[in-house]
Amino acid sequence: MDINLPPQQHTKARKYRWFLAGLACLILSLAVFWHQSNSALGVARHSLIIDTAKRGPLTLQVEAFGKLKSARQQIITTPSAGIIVEVVRKAGQPVKKGEVIATLKNDDLALQLTQMQQQLEALKIQYEIDKIRQHREMLTEQATLDRMMGKLSTLQIRYRAQHELAKQGIVSQFSFLQTQAERDSMKRRIGSAQARMSQLHTMHSKELAITKNKVSLKELELVALHRKVAALTIRAPSDGVIEQMPLAVGENVQSGGYIASIGNQKELTAVLQVAQSEAQKIKLGQRVKVMIRNTEVAAFVTRIDPVVTNHSVLVEAALPSDLPTSTMPKMSVEAAIIIENLQDVVYIRRPTSQSTLQNGRLYRVLGADRLELINVEFGEQTGRYIVVEQGLQAGQSVIISDLNHLVQQSTTLEMQ
Repeated sequence: MDINLPPQQHTKARKYRWFLAGLACLILSLAVFWHQSNSALGVARHSLIIDTAKRGPLTLQVEAFGKLKSARQQIITTPSAGIIVEVVRKAGQPVKKGEVIATLKNDDLALQLTQMQQQLEALKIQYEIDKIRQHREMLTEQATLDRMMGKLSTLQIRYRAQHELAKQGIVSQFSFLQTQAERDSMKRRIGSAQARMSQLHTMHSKELAITKNKVSLKELELVALHRKVAALTIRAPSDGVIEQMPLAVGENVQSGGYIASIGNQKELTAVLQVAQSEAQKIKLGQRVKVMIRNTEVAAFVTRIDPVVTNHSVLVEAALPSDLPTSTMPKMSVEAAIIIENLQDVVYIRRPTSQSTLQNGRLYRVLGADRLELINVEFGEQTGRYIVVEQGLQAGQSVIISDLNHLVQQSTTLEMQ
């Protein structure tokens, strides 16, 4: 038969059943959480990049790239304006000293040359005419002086004769004194004539000197003009290779305008671009390894540009003279600037997750398929490698591919 419980006992039994059910759910949730926390996430093995830490010497170097240029580059300009009528050599062609590169034409310059030649000839003729005129003037003055000297001689004879006769009273004293006055006057006139001839000679000399200077100056101007005309034929100032020749037939070039640049193919310099963040490591005299068409060439740093352009700094490195035969200016090259040689360090390939690291977290390989998250302290980096200060030993392997998205999810991983 049915037993009827009091209402209070029935309520207590139902609460007890609900308590048991909740406790069971809690235990189940804790079990699931514990299982998940102790189970490792899986990651595909083929998607991972594994590297093994190594111990030994490591060269710190700064990677750079750039182009070759001539160490002794010559810029060719024209002293005269003109129109290009012929281009004999173009960029990339070798030239010998004195060979014609291009030819210009300037009709105004040719007309100036003809006019200046005529002016010079006129000055030379004027110089000769002045010499003839001065010679005639000197002859005229000399003839006048000669006549005066003749008269003086006559007066001297008369004076001596009248001097004796005046003492004897044969000639009046007045006649004698008159002759004496004429003689003294003639002496003074002869002195003036001689002074005048001396001054005339000095004046003639200076006149001729002025005219001769004009001739000499015009000759210098003519020589300079001849040089300008000759400069219309552009010639190579030395042996080398034409690096740039931007002009074409028919183009008008102003005085002092750029024609071409010639570089010495045997003396080259590597102009390298270095990242601004690495520039402070570069010093003059550091060794540089330059790759020229799969051939490594030793060089050294000769100049560091103090100006930063587009987040990079230009560094110049001098190359030796014995270069591969295919080497030429404007060739693109890659280089490595040697900063320091470390002797005994632990290093790995630089992880891809960050470009610059001081402290990081990497997954270390445990056994065949287990990965463990560890803290690593990094040091200097060079190219593809970075020094490990703490956290890794030589022979241990780590994952260097980017797994930052898994670091917050699990400290252990399984390779599948």
